[in-house]
This record gives sequence, structure tokens and C-alpha cells, in this order.
Amino acid sequence: MIRLLLCLSVALTGAGAVHGDTAEALRVWLEGLDAGGGAEVHGEPLHHPDLVAGVYRDRDHRPLWTGDGPLAGQRAALAAAVEASALHGLNPAAYHADALATVKDPLAIELLATDAFLTQARHRATGAVSPRALDPEWFLIAPEVDARALLDLAARGEADVGALLEDLWPDNDEYRRLLEERARILALGETSTARVPAGPLIRPGDSGERVLALKERLLGPGEHTPIYDTELGEAVRAFQRGAGLEPDGIVGPASLEVMNASRFSWIDRIDANLERWRWLPAHQPDTYLRVNIAAFSLRVIQANEDALRMDVIVGRPYRRTPVFTETIKYLVLNPDWNVPWKIAVQDKLPDLKADASKLAAQGYEVRLEGSDTFVPVDQVDWTPVTRGNFRHLLRQRPGPMNALGQVKFMLPNPHAVYLHDTPNRDLFAKQERGFSSGCVRLSRPLELADWLLRNDGQTSQAARIRELLDGGETTTIYLRQPLPTYLVYFTAFTDEAGEVIFRRDLYERDGAIVAALRAGGRAGGSAGGPAGGLASYPAGSTGALP
Repeated sequence: MIRLLLCLSVALTGAGAVHGDTAEALRVWLEGLDAGGGAEVHGEPLHHPDLVAGVYRDRDHRPLWTGDGPLAGQRAALAAAVEASALHGLNPAAYHADALATVKDPLAIELLATDAFLTQARHRATGAVSPRALDPEWFLIAPEVDARALLDLAARGEADVGALLEDLWPDNDEYRRLLEERARILALGETSTARVPAGPLIRPGDSGERVLALKERLLGPGEHTPIYDTELGEAVRAFQRGAGLEPDGIVGPASLEVMNASRFSWIDRIDANLERWRWLPAHQPDTYLRVNIAAFSLRVIQANEDALRMDVIVGRPYRRTPVFTETIKYLVLNPDWNVPWKIAVQDKLPDLKADASKLAAQGYEVRLEGSDTFVPVDQVDWTPVTRGNFRHLLRQRPGPMNALGQVKFMLPNPHAVYLHDTPNRDLFAKQERGFSSGCVRLSRPLELADWLLRNDGQTSQAARIRELLDGGETTTIYLRQPLPTYLVYFTAFTDEAGEVIFRRDLYERDGAIVAALRAGGRAGGSAGGPAGGLASYPAGSTGALP
């Protein structure tokens, strides 16, 4: 064993001199790996030592990148691809960029180049960071890519290394538009702009040095009075509207976070969202529905065009809407709402104890443990009921006060998250709309119902929606072709005109992604490099969560 590890150590520092050829050095390295030797070459840890080992075992230790190996002439193309991946937010150092440029030892070149290709292939196709390692509410996982098969394709001379890797980036106009915006921001010269210091809320009528800084930030350099006047109020509200913030004219932490953005923090935001695109399946259906949680928006996309758009309400920061994909299988008109246990004990039980008659007037009823029938909630003594002994089923009957509104769209999933109407229409006047308990509330649900049924070939049912709603009966309509639906989270995205729009990171998810990217794709690393840090940004199924 000691002799074998000694051979391994010698092989990594001078394989050609000791063993006579790279194939023999590879054989010794593989034996050392099997014997428990470390998977580190010239101080560079291999990301996928088992995959690398499998490549050379299948080749009977014949080299790929050195000597007369089939890819010896493509090492420069590999190095160029690794460097170019920085434009997509990846860290070239994680793919042995420096070592590949300086190391002369054939064995090290083989191992590092193969590991770089395999890792680049996987990271380009499915992301450099494991989404679930950073975001426990991300349940939409892209399929794995067979990186070894791609390497074999190149080794057989059927494709070039550079072209193979280039084809693995997301083939999506929105991804490409983010790349273009990233390049544009990087090309900007350094600019000196006034930053507004942190402090208390800045309101109309206030005065002082922070108001002067605010004017210089929004109105440009010049002679300004230190008073928050009408001109400044208009500029603040215009800025807030453009940034997706509540246009109330009051400058608080959220407005300052966006207003004080540096160009590198903009790049951070783009890089986090480029990575999210790599987390998504490579291909979306021709027709599908997409909810962007961070943008509070819904789009029905058909042949790359918007068939329908509307505003939505999503989960509060402490009851986040998860990221996942499912299909809308049916819709329910005049639904009832079976209240999830967590909401029942956390939100409703205190109200029931305080005054059950108010909830009874809103249509709430309960089926007590051991009973087969529902009774109005004001017919129950809630005094002895606690979170620990609450084993009842609480529901709300259909009606104008029902939390799900007039229609819900069912995409059965383990998160109990659905799309639905809401009686609280006033909340759609807000710019940031994180008000629900996890479900997605729609601003124009009947338009979506009409589109779904007509697109599904159920024109007669679409024409009867108003009649069925007015009838008051709960009605379930199944779709013949369920609609693929994606709930995603993008804080930088394109609007209808193709412009890149930035939104505040409502759920504070971007920072961990950027830190991991800067650390080379290892979740949990600390941010570093010129773009490190995200301190500032630019501008009725049981259990449904309303």
C-alpha cells in the first residue's frame, strides 16, 4: 500500500520520466485512487474523480489530451470555453483554468482537462450550484446531462469540444437577453454617482443632507435645495414604479437597496438568474403557463408569444410560494376551501376563540373529530381547543367571502399550492404583492378560465362560465389536455418589449447563489471577486393555501 501511494505521488510530479508514458501513469493513478489516494492534482481538487476514472478505465488508460490522444489538438478550445464561461457567471478557476495554462506534466493535463470538460458540461446544462442545497423551496430540478457520453463523442471525432460545450447553455431568448445585458453593464465605464446614506424614512417635507443626496441621485448634479419638494416626490414615485416598488414617495430600506445599486451588484443579480435558467429543464412545451413569483406576474406562453398576462399575489416571505412544475388538470367553480391544519391553528384558531360568529358569517364550518357532519363554527365551544388537540376539519363554504374566490385552478402537488381567485381585490393595487399563505392569487381568474377552456376545445363550457358561477353550485371541469405550469423565481427577467427588468429579492434567495458561484459552484462558499456581495440591487382541494 505504501509503495503504491509512493508511486502515485511520483506519478503526479513526473509521470513521463518515471513510467515512460502517460498511459502507465494513468494506470498507477487509478490504482492509487482505488486504494484510497486523494483526488487532487497539482493542488487542484477534481470535481468528479469517479467519472474521470471511468473515462480512462474504459479507454484502457490511453490518453485523450496529450501525445497522440484524439483531443490533443483541442486543449486550447477547452481552455477558451472555460474562460468564456465567466461571461455566464461561472468562475473559471473552478475548472482548473490557471493550472491548464501552466502545468506541463502530461498526467496532470489529462486529469485536469477531463475533469474540466465533464464539470463544465454538467454546470452549463444543469447549473453550477445544487438548487436544493441553497433553496429548500426549489423543487424544479433539471435532468442530468451525460457528460461522459459527450466527451466520448468528441474523442471519436464526431464533434468539436468547443461546439459541444457551447450547445449546452440554455437555448432560450430570455437567457440570451440576460447575457446581453450583463455584457452591456460590464462595458460601462466606472461612474461616480451619489449614494443616499442609510437612515430613517425620507418623506415629503423632510430636509437635510440625505434629501440633498437623494436629489443628486435622482435629479442629477446641480444646485438643489435640501427640501423634499414636489419635483423630488415625482422623481421618487417614478423610480419606485420602474423598480416594481410601491410608488408611495417614501424612501425606506427597500427603495435605498435598489437606488444605491452598483454595476457589480446588477451583474450579481443577473448571474443568480442565469444560474436559475440552468436549473430549469432544457426545453419548455410549446404552450405553458409560467408564474414568476419574484415579479408577481403570470404569463401564458404559446409558440414563444404571450397569450395572456396578469398580475398575481404570492406567498409572504415567511410563507413562501415554492418553485415547482405540475400541470393544471381541472378547475373548480364556486369552490369551498378546506383550511390546512397549519393555517387553521396559527391563523384561524385565535380568531375562533376571540369571536367565532365573525368566521361563521364568512361561511366557516367545522367537522369535529369523530363526527361525519359539518356545523357552523359559532356552534362550537373553542375555549378548550389548543394547537395540540386540534384534530378537526375546518372549511369555508362557497360564496363571496370564500378565500379562493369564484374559481380555483388545480395542479395537484405535495405543497398544497394552487392558483385561484380572491375576494381581496384591493391588494392588486400594490406593486409588491407578497400577501398569500403560499398559493397564487390571480387578478383576472375568469380570463384564465376562459382561455384554458377555449384552448382545450371546450368552447361551450367557456361560454357557460358566468351561468355556472351565478348558479352557485360547485362545478368541476376537467381539461382534456392538462396545461404544463411552472412556478419560478426570477429577480431579473425580460418584459414584453424584451427589456431586462430587475426586481427586489423578496425572499432573499439571490445572495446564496452568487456566493456559491463566486466560490466555484460549491454551495456555502463566501462571496469574492469583483462582483462579490449583494448589498444593493437595481431597480377546492384539501389543503389549498390562499
